[in-house]
Amino acid sequence: MARTKHFPNRTRPRTQTDATASSTPAAGPSTKRPTRANQGEETQQTNPTTSPATSKKKGAKRTRRAMPQGSQKKPNRYKPGTVALREIRHFQKSTNLLIPAASFIRQVRSITQMYAPPQINRWTAEALVALQEAAEDYLIGLFSDSMLCAIHARRVTLMRKDFELARRLGGKGRPW
Repeated sequence: MARTKHFPNRTRPRTQTDATASSTPAAGPSTKRPTRANQGEETQQTNPTTSPATSKKKGAKRTRRAMPQGSQKKPNRYKPGTVALREIRHFQKSTNLLIPAASFIRQVRSITQMYAPPQINRWTAEALVALQEAAEDYLIGLFSDSMLCAIHARRVTLMRKDFELARRLGGKGRPW
């Protein structure tokens, strides 16, 4: 019989549900369907000791072999601080705004609703961009002054007291 593309070559045995689809457990011992290799023989093999409900396939449960630890390639991991310094250099070179525009505009509108009279609720695009540039410039200056305060205290971690001291010394914002 010639091969057709309707009958793919099966290399693994059928599952138990395929084998018992034509025969019921009450019909007797399990029968094995002929495969492509022995299709012409049409022989039935019986297993007289077990019923199809209790028999287990020998190849059904495969053991998973673990890969040796040395053969898996570990992802490259930089030392602590290397990526932070790279990001600092990247952001110092860039000239684009760092705060997302949509969230900044949302905050400006909410502050405007709280403090401005109700008839003032519109902003021009140029005014919002100018306000965002000024806010980012203020924050960058505050962060750099706070970092100097932390370094003066022989630390590399920024703390709240560094921001408070930088604001007091620089005269920025409310003095508290």
